[in-house]
Amino acid sequence: MPEFCDVCGSIMKVKEEREDGVVYVCPVCGNTKIVKKAVKNPSGLVVVTSNPMDIDEVIDESKLTKKGTLVNARCPKCGHDKAYVVIMQTRAADEPPTRIYKCEKCGYTWREYS
Repeated sequence: MPEFCDVCGSIMKVKEEREDGVVYVCPVCGNTKIVKKAVKNPSGLVVVTSNPMDIDEVIDESKLTKKGTLVNARCPKCGHDKAYVVIMQTRAADEPPTRIYKCEKCGYTWREYS
């Protein structure tokens, strides 16, 4: 997936691949940024980090399924409080993404727009 410059929005190019991530440089304005690599730790969680001692984000893979991520969301049809969610870009790129929920219990599907 291409990386975009935070300053001017241009597509960035790979400058250097390092152990902790990839360094990108913008060919238009010269801005650089490091995109961190995701690694699995022994517990099976995906850890996104630039320094092995600093944990920036942990993703619990046990909640990821082909149906989506199981989250706390109340079904408007049956009132059950768990649903699978998938986030998709259903409108123009400059619009926020759409969250599509499916109730774990009854299978009812609904959408939320940001």
